[in-house]
Amino acid sequence: MKQNKRRPAARLNRFTAVTVAAALCLGLLSGCAGGGETADTPKNTPTEEQLTAVRDELMKQSQTEGLGDITKLEFYEDGERSDAAEMNIAKDNKILYYAGDIKRVVNYPDGYILDLPQDWAPDFSRSPIRVRYTGEDITLTITVESVFEASAEIQLKKWVNTYILNDSWQDKNRVTQLSLETRNAGEFKAQVIKLKLEDMPEGSQDHYTYVNFYSDTRMEFYHFLFKSTAPVEQLDDIIASFQRIPSKGIAVYNMDFHLSEPENWSKETADLFSRVRNSRTYEFGIFQSNLESTGYNSTIPAFEKRTNYTFPIISQYIHFGKDGGTLPLDFYRRLNEDGRILQLSYQFTDSNNSQLDGYSPMLDIYRGEKDKELRRLARQIKEYGEPIFFRLNNEMSTDWTSYCASCNMADPDIFVDTWVRLYRICEEEGANNMIWIFNPTSESYPPGNWSHFFNYLPPAEYMQMFGLTAYVSGYEKEFPSWKDMYQKCIKANAPFFQDDEWPMCIPEYACGQGDGTRKEEQYAWIEQAFADTHLLPQIKYGVWFSTNDYDPDTGEPVNRFSIDIRDRKLMEAFRRGLSQIKAGE
Repeated sequence: MKQNKRRPAARLNRFTAVTVAAALCLGLLSGCAGGGETADTPKNTPTEEQLTAVRDELMKQSQTEGLGDITKLEFYEDGERSDAAEMNIAKDNKILYYAGDIKRVVNYPDGYILDLPQDWAPDFSRSPIRVRYTGEDITLTITVESVFEASAEIQLKKWVNTYILNDSWQDKNRVTQLSLETRNAGEFKAQVIKLKLEDMPEGSQDHYTYVNFYSDTRMEFYHFLFKSTAPVEQLDDIIASFQRIPSKGIAVYNMDFHLSEPENWSKETADLFSRVRNSRTYEFGIFQSNLESTGYNSTIPAFEKRTNYTFPIISQYIHFGKDGGTLPLDFYRRLNEDGRILQLSYQFTDSNNSQLDGYSPMLDIYRGEKDKELRRLARQIKEYGEPIFFRLNNEMSTDWTSYCASCNMADPDIFVDTWVRLYRICEEEGANNMIWIFNPTSESYPPGNWSHFFNYLPPAEYMQMFGLTAYVSGYEKEFPSWKDMYQKCIKANAPFFQDDEWPMCIPEYACGQGDGTRKEEQYAWIEQAFADTHLLPQIKYGVWFSTNDYDPDTGEPVNRFSIDIRDRKLMEAFRRGLSQIKAGE
């Protein structure tokens, strides 16, 4: 696993070996050998005199102040329990002190100290973006956020609390606001929000408590999200214990994330996946508006005739509950008869991702109230029978979709849980013809660790491909190249999606014309993009999003992505570009 460095290290210090020896004696790393040396005693085992000195020194350190007798200590390095003889502060280090019924966490890369109940188990596997502590009926997730607005207070209001504190959103989604207060907490203000997600199944973590530690003088704040089955009893003590320390070291990822092919796949689906995964040739697909009518009957055939290229992949979008949840299976069969593969993008929205302060279907799916509709979807996919690329809730790591965290309790875990729920339902219903694609945007928006797309990752066994999405709007001063854009995407995802393991695709992309005056640059971009596809062989296919974005007030096009088959120079750019792909087959 590659280590992803979140930020440069502060000035580095090192704990002496004897300091860690205290950890050995206090019992947590590899035990204490006691007084004299024996043949089995490690060479770095401290003497009794050294241990006494270090115990005294530990108790003087501010990070243990007020704990009393320390009965246990755990040392974590790069996400794992460590028995190292020396603690290197250049790495990702955490120390957990145990005293009485308290577990004191010293998180060096994130720069804070916090007291928690002893039975809350730590998870440091995604330290560059979050740490997590889990008790029997509670989960605490902590992120450190950079301030990019004028103040943390403005940023919280504009980006984090946008919907969870919106009266209309609360009412439409059966969320009760229990309290909202801001209190002093040492050098910080602590904003405390308590909500309850109503009508959840019994035993669910339906109590949401958000604590944001911020200061008018600091350019970062600390975001806590507690999820629990009841109000958090220890909340006041936890808030009072929080204190900032100088940040040291670099947080790194430490988790295995490997591809596993489903055993229940149909032979045709397994064969398609194998062909795509092992292919060295880029394939080009399209999403066309009015697909089932003029799109497929006239626009696509005209494009294919002018470019001498037949689309192997056709993309369609279906919204939750659209047309009573009925899929156009006859149209899908027609695609299959024509030798094409369906890429189905299914979205948990009933407003085409427009009324974000309104009803969120995802929360009712999370409650388990929409299983009937999900099972109907799975049965229809099974009935179709042919292999499909299935892309669920694309661009979730944004603030412009109904299924983003912002619109769903500011909690990316809800996305993960609903993904797994639908996946299992499809398995139960025998829909064994689905290749699942996880497809965030190229950069998380709003920017932040709490909203980072790695927080949306389903477990590896619930996905088979990774989707990349990046657009050129046409308003850039200089158009970024296809190669540069997607090299950047691949690099950003390297901690989890290794080049030689996970097949990648571009489920939607396009290069626009800006205000309509950048056509020549668009033509050049298209031709060069196809010429460069062999440079990134892990990307197996790309789908052009041939639809404009329009200003809702004026109705004028904002982003001009639609392919105009009447544009001779545009068609010639596609023809030349696609001929290079065909030549490499």
